Amino acid sequence: MLTSASQRRSAAASLQQGEKKIRVYDLRLETEAKTCKPFEIAGWDFNDFLQALHKVFGIPSFETFVVATTDRIVLDFDRFKELQDGSTLYLLQDEHQVLPTATVENISFTPHYDTLIKGGTYEYYASENKESLAYPLAELIDNSLSATAKNTGTRIIEIRMQFDESLGKPAVIVLDNGRGMTTKQLNKWAVYRHSKFTKETGKEDYVRPDPVPRSLNSDISYFGVGGKQAVFHFGNVVRMISKPVGLPDVHELVLSEEEFERKEKNKEDIYSTTILNRKPGDFSHVSEDERFLRTIIDEERGKESFTAVVITGLKEKHISFLKQNFDAWTRHLAHIYHYYIHGVNGNDLKQGSKKTAQQPTIDIQITLREKPNKCPRVLNLREVDDDMQTLYINSAADTFEFKASSGPGGGTVEGVLRYHPFLYDRETYPKYPEDPEDPKDPKDPKDTCSANGIHTIFECFWNGRLIPGTKVAEFDWCSRKHNSRTAADIPPECYRRLSGVLFTDDNFQVTTNKMTFMDLELKLKNNQTIFSLVLNGQKSSRGNIQKEFTQWLRNCNEKFDKQIKFVGFNEIKTRTDVSSKKMQHPWAVFSAIEWGGRTYKTGQLVKTHNTNPILYGKVVQFLLHGNFDGDVYATGGQVEVSRVRRLPDKLNVEWPNGNPLQNNAILSAGTTLGKILQCLHTTSDKELAAYVAPHLGNNGFWFKKIENLTELGKYTLNLNTVVHETNAVSFGGRALPTFTLKFTIKEGDAASFDISAMSPTLRVGVPFDIPLQIKDGYGHSTTLTSKLTPELKSDLVIYFYVLCLHFQSYDLEVTLPGLKQHTKSIKISLLPGIPNSLHVKPEETSIDVENGDQVTFHVEVHDEAGNITANPKQIVRCEVKGFPPVVTDCSSTGAGQLVTKPINLKIMKGEQQELKAQFVMPDNENLVLRNSEKIEWIAGGLLDNLFYKLYDEAGREVLLTAEIASMIKVNWTGDVFLEDLVKGKLPDLQVPKRVGEQRFYQVSYQDQSVSVSFTIVNWHPCKYCMWFMCELYLYLSNTDSSCAAMVTGIRFQSGSLGPRELSFSYSDFVEHVSIKVTAGLPAQLKLISEPDLDVSTTVKSLVEVLIACSSSRGYYQLQFKGSFNKKPIPGPSVSLTVLPDPKKPVSLSVEYDTSVKFFAGSKFPVFSVTVVSDEGSPITTFNPAAVSMFIWDGVSSGKKPPERIRIDVVANQPVKLGPVSQTTTPVVSYSEDIASRTLVENMTLRIMDLYGNPAGQDLGGKVIITIKSSDGERNKSFPLFERGASSLAINLVEGKAHIPRLAIRENSPGDNSSTYILVFKPEVSVHLITLTAFELPFLFYNDSQNQQKMSELTRKKDELSSAIEKYNETLRTYKELLDLLTGKMYCVLFVGHLALVQDDAAAWVISWHIRGDMDCVITKTTEAAQQIYRDTQGRQQVMALDSVLVPPGKRPLPHIRNGYPLFEPHGNPVYARELLIYPCDPESCDIVFKNILGDTILIDDLDSANNYRRAVVQNRIQCPTILTRQGDRVSSRGKFGGAQNRAPPMTTLHMFGAPLPQQYHSLKEQIDLLSQYCSAVSKREETERARDDHVKKITSPDVRQMEKDLDDKKRQLTEIEKELGMLFETVVDDFILILLNFN
Repeated sequence: MLTSASQRRSAAASLQQGEKKIRVYDLRLETEAKTCKPFEIAGWDFNDFLQALHKVFGIPSFETFVVATTDRIVLDFDRFKELQDGSTLYLLQDEHQVLPTATVENISFTPHYDTLIKGGTYEYYASENKESLAYPLAELIDNSLSATAKNTGTRIIEIRMQFDESLGKPAVIVLDNGRGMTTKQLNKWAVYRHSKFTKETGKEDYVRPDPVPRSLNSDISYFGVGGKQAVFHFGNVVRMISKPVGLPDVHELVLSEEEFERKEKNKEDIYSTTILNRKPGDFSHVSEDERFLRTIIDEERGKESFTAVVITGLKEKHISFLKQNFDAWTRHLAHIYHYYIHGVNGNDLKQGSKKTAQQPTIDIQITLREKPNKCPRVLNLREVDDDMQTLYINSAADTFEFKASSGPGGGTVEGVLRYHPFLYDRETYPKYPEDPEDPKDPKDPKDTCSANGIHTIFECFWNGRLIPGTKVAEFDWCSRKHNSRTAADIPPECYRRLSGVLFTDDNFQVTTNKMTFMDLELKLKNNQTIFSLVLNGQKSSRGNIQKEFTQWLRNCNEKFDKQIKFVGFNEIKTRTDVSSKKMQHPWAVFSAIEWGGRTYKTGQLVKTHNTNPILYGKVVQFLLHGNFDGDVYATGGQVEVSRVRRLPDKLNVEWPNGNPLQNNAILSAGTTLGKILQCLHTTSDKELAAYVAPHLGNNGFWFKKIENLTELGKYTLNLNTVVHETNAVSFGGRALPTFTLKFTIKEGDAASFDISAMSPTLRVGVPFDIPLQIKDGYGHSTTLTSKLTPELKSDLVIYFYVLCLHFQSYDLEVTLPGLKQHTKSIKISLLPGIPNSLHVKPEETSIDVENGDQVTFHVEVHDEAGNITANPKQIVRCEVKGFPPVVTDCSSTGAGQLVTKPINLKIMKGEQQELKAQFVMPDNENLVLRNSEKIEWIAGGLLDNLFYKLYDEAGREVLLTAEIASMIKVNWTGDVFLEDLVKGKLPDLQVPKRVGEQRFYQVSYQDQSVSVSFTIVNWHPCKYCMWFMCELYLYLSNTDSSCAAMVTGIRFQSGSLGPRELSFSYSDFVEHVSIKVTAGLPAQLKLISEPDLDVSTTVKSLVEVLIACSSSRGYYQLQFKGSFNKKPIPGPSVSLTVLPDPKKPVSLSVEYDTSVKFFAGSKFPVFSVTVVSDEGSPITTFNPAAVSMFIWDGVSSGKKPPERIRIDVVANQPVKLGPVSQTTTPVVSYSEDIASRTLVENMTLRIMDLYGNPAGQDLGGKVIITIKSSDGERNKSFPLFERGASSLAINLVEGKAHIPRLAIRENSPGDNSSTYILVFKPEVSVHLITLTAFELPFLFYNDSQNQQKMSELTRKKDELSSAIEKYNETLRTYKELLDLLTGKMYCVLFVGHLALVQDDAAAWVISWHIRGDMDCVITKTTEAAQQIYRDTQGRQQVMALDSVLVPPGKRPLPHIRNGYPLFEPHGNPVYARELLIYPCDPESCDIVFKNILGDTILIDDLDSANNYRRAVVQNRIQCPTILTRQGDRVSSRGKFGGAQNRAPPMTTLHMFGAPLPQQYHSLKEQIDLLSQYCSAVSKREETERARDDHVKKITSPDVRQMEKDLDDKKRQLTEIEKELGMLFETVVDDFILILLNFN
């Protein structure tokens, strides 16, 4: 076979270059399907490679494509030669094509050789620093600052602490908007110590930045070490996510400590892994426990470039530190990056301070999220104002700037010195915020000395970043030691009031962890270093920096220090009054001091401040510790003062205006006290008034009158002599003089009165009381004098005897002449009184009646004023002698009609017969009072004729005797007559006169062992112990030739009801009779089918029938039948057709794939549930969340569900070999006894699925039995089976194998007291199935006695383990049930239901503006929102309150600044959300609408809206969206007009409701409260009953005994394991946990 020259050359090159393999992804198609092919390209050129691509991927010759690296670099001839072994390439339509799916790229990150060369030097310095979590975070911020160095806009760096378990595992995330990293750069990042200086392929990648002020060049990501060290210091997994500028792909790299260990264990390449390349926003690869990443990845869309560092597997101690010390470590970070955040001049908060021309554009924001219901902590480091640099800058009075050059190539250092002056009594040198000392106590500058005693001044910054472990002491030119001659007049403490900062570039070396400088102080203190003064940012030409510094320090001391100058030196003395001997000598004595612009001299009278007590005296001398001989400045000293005392001895009290107040006097309320009051107390020791009187020359101390003594009670007047400054009542242990006077204030004379509450309804003739409350001028109750008599006046007097059957109101005035407020009026309502007389019509005393006629009388019951009155049981009876009496009921109207029977008398000789008609209103019923009964009686009436009876235990009446009657007691009177008691009569009872009053009465026998009681309410009478009588005489006469005719049988067959007139005529006589026709007896039933049928109101037998039909659909006949007096009444029949209800659910229809097998542990198939209506059609409006699904093991118990489906669960795929029954741990020895050598006996092994179900019944093969060591040692001596075999094979038939006996050989090798493992490895004939072997540990011993002992202990251990597992399962079930019974509910609401709007126009436009959010469901928690989302298959939009953050408080309108309007707006602007009324939970509703409406403004009209927006914008203020009451909208961008900015008609919108009237809310609130209370009580009782039953069961002796047994068995198990000396990798509890996870 011939070969071409090019192929021979390629082969030769291949031999020279070795292997070069690459992978190519075919991503030309916009589908998720991807094809990856390997290529061996050693010796190929670019043309060879393209030909291979066409052939392998079947690319037509006419198709265009590009081949690019994962960094989107398109290959050509030159770049193809530079490809490295293991590279990954893309086959794309064009270089900007979006990846249709994620790809994987292999990388290697073997540590660089610098690890060996420079590791020792750097780590030596790194080991000298302390550990702090702020510094690892700073390493990650360094990388972000370097990545964002070339950003033109704001540089944003975010640190998110994700400790909310509801979002996944804890994590620390650092994000920036920097330039991002390509796959090549990401690979370099993974290489340890691959710094920016490392050369590759002969090129220098690093370019040093240009010099900038303070070296703020962001060039601080340096060594290739800090980032890796930081992430693995926090946790054990890091995920790098980056998108480079100009490229469409996102690259992910994951490094894991666990993965490193796994590769090392498996002898794999540790430093090789893959990079995931994907499109932005694709989080399909994110696991559930890292679901917080989905939010971060979702934010990728639209970003030009970014990098995110995600650290998981955090250490618990780090999580606790970050939570508990949030302020401390954020303060450290603000200190480290102070000048990057605030600019070259730092955070100068003082007024008039210099600011940089351009504000910093770096935002470092930190967010810490802990719990779902806890608000996250958010902090921008620019907001920190207590970091040390901020404290240094703002407490300094002046600064001294300089530069230092350390020779050619040695770098430049910028320096700043600050002076912190002494102010009067304290140093202003700032203290560290973490210092536990008193914050009011300023830090002494001498405390900043280093370990060698030298004062450290300078903090050191490297490329603008703090190096915390290095602080530099003073230089020679700024130390007192070298300036002692030229600065002798400067106090030495001034040098300790200096702080400073040094700014260096990267010409000075730092350690890899950036904690300390390596050579800074050494270079700066070199003799070749030149220091220069800097003025206004430029080097000064002045030569001597030491001279300039000394003069600057002298000026600071003279200008800013506020110290004391001691002048007039007298002598040096020794003070024996000082307790410390070291401090007794020397003391310099001075005659004066100058302090705060004033001079104090000896002999001067002074008063002390800030001392307790305040001292008054004369200056003797000024003392200063030290050996001085002239004037001197000092921060403080001592002064000797001789005290001056003049104490009062006596306190005289006078009354200038006479009328002195006597001790224990009684005064009326309002009495004025004279001018002597100092302190007034009541008897309750409550201070009523306090005054301090100054001394008025020769007039002593005067007090003003006090006129507010109006409260009743006992008072004490105290006059105390006090010291003016302290108000002390003693001085020097001596009490100052006092004066005490006691008096009493009582009520004054009557000045006004009030009418107390009384019954608003009165009755004619019933007495009533008008309670009056008499008060003095200060509202105190008092009494009337005999001179004051009340007068009563009412318009009722005029109409007192007018008929007042109807309810009427009158004004009643009460007057007390002589009072200031002498008249009060009240409204009363008058009703008719009690019955007093009967009025009969006709009113004649005698009437004529023809024989055979009936007599009709009209009667009225009148009260004493002649008013018709109506009362219960008001019956009037008419009695005519010889005829039956007739009665009428006047209870309702007070009037009635009496018609007698026909009067038929035999008239003799035509003479008139006289009959007497008697009218009475009797009361024949006896009033029987029962025990504890409440009765009503006439106020002021008499309850007489009270009788009593006694009964024995059998209910028989007891005869009354004098002995028995003498033991009867009543509580309403003491005058009891024994004669009446023997007759059974009780004393009369006088009812009180006050209307509405209740009194308790009791009759008792034998000291209340037998008693009866009743209560009387004074009101109108309910029983009348009287009757009214009226007599009327009837005269009957017989006319000549008289005759009578009786007409009977008159009946109306039909016609309407109502009045009729009957006409009787005889000869020329005609008589008319008016009658009223009413309905007769029921005769038939009539069905009224017309709904608008007009029925006369006089028909009383109309019956409305409402029939509830619950029958199934079909045709029915309804028959109506009735009965009256047991006689049937026929009725009509109606045909009914019962139609099905399409909205009534009657059954469920469940459909699913019935051919699906239910494998153990697999998911259920999709169940399609249809709710079937009464008419057989599906109901589509039901809530899917209302459908429940239950599952039972075996036959269901309890309530039968609407639809039951039987499922048969079958075994899943075979995965392991296991025993049928639980096996114990064998213990064997190599003795002769076969029983001691038996490992297992009669054990059956079966192939099982993952859940222990029998599987693989169709599999056959063998089970290979071997023995291995429990600790993995290979050179260990192993026991042998019988016949010396090291392995055995048994047959595996139909998925199971039976082992009759398995034993070790007699005298078998093996280590005594060792643990071995029996391995039963299945080998089946099907090659694609791999089964997990069954392993059984056993103990091996050399002697049988120890073997038997261990065997017994092992058996007990296995029994205890099994018992513990059962106990844990039972108790866990109890706990889960208890959690279920006490579970929580979540609250959900719609946005449109949360608020009401009073103004219709406002409701219209606001509802339209947020119409897309009106049906959004609001929940309290994210869990509830997710549940709704799942229940509605994502159709319902939801919002959780715990995920919403809105600014607190109320923000003023844009035109208001600092409380004042910038202009006068028109159109009544107001925030739209302020018009919303929240019926419930206003706090949550306010959060919702702040989030939805924001700062949207509502205004009257469009012109006002545009004018308002223009005025706001002209003031350079952002204007929010504006709505108008006319329905227009002006967006926040100023856009208005068009259909999209005009609200549609109200009828087309879902609008907010209007609030109901206040009365409705009151009633509704009461109804709702009652309903909720009833429902809550019912549910609470039911839940408590269920919970109590369950708690009772849990706390029962059986369960307690079970828990006790569990503890005992655990203890026994621990003791046995200790005795066995066994170390199991998996303890019992972990084994149970694994079982729970599988189940």
